[in-house]
Amino acid sequence: MHEADRDSRLYRIFHELQEKGLIDRKRRLVRCTFTFSMRGCPALNCIRYRRSFYERNLSRANDDTLRFVLLHEEGHARKGSSLLSALPALPVLLCLMLFGHPSLQVAGLPVTKLVFITLLLLTVFFAYRTYYCRMYDEEFTADRYAADAMRYCYRIRDPGALLQNFLSGLLAGASAPCRKGSGYLSRVTPGLFRSEPDYRPSISERVQRLRDRAGPEDGDPAARRTESGLSR
Repeated sequence: MHEADRDSRLYRIFHELQEKGLIDRKRRLVRCTFTFSMRGCPALNCIRYRRSFYERNLSRANDDTLRFVLLHEEGHARKGSSLLSALPALPVLLCLMLFGHPSLQVAGLPVTKLVFITLLLLTVFFAYRTYYCRMYDEEFTADRYAADAMRYCYRIRDPGALLQNFLSGLLAGASAPCRKGSGYLSRVTPGLFRSEPDYRPSISERVQRLRDRAGPEDGDPAARRTESGLSR
């Protein structure tokens, strides 16, 4: 019980957002050791988080920042694709299928083996690119969902400031020279597969898009329609 109490504020805010209809009432908040940070998972109908990530990056954040982060992940869960969540597993499944094929056994022809291995590498490449291109777009969609909820339900005039402060804190923590070797590997590996300098939306781009979308005044009918849409 003592360990659960350490995350009680996160769960309290999660249930508060559920009561307001901003997070699906059937959604679960799950502590998970197999995720690196916090993730909305439509396939499992849950938001998963890693305890160490929460303690390092979120435990000292204010309530509005926690609301924004949870709503962002809810945006992923609502707008995201279950198929997209499973896409990274496709190369693994294909690998298991191909290497169990009789043509790849010891007596198989070298040309057949080369064709199978080439097919596997191409599948890994395109699955990787498709996954990150779609995730790139979903980041903006999830940001918009969280920003609209904070603007219309909590009267936060500039949700972009919440996003900027949170992401800047994450970036500062990630750049700390605590694991030099793994940091280098994480920078080099994605670069082998992408043509853009960085597949992740930059902080400035994400924040600017939210501010460009600053909604109409509270009394505007369009604002009321947006607010009612969030409650569904």
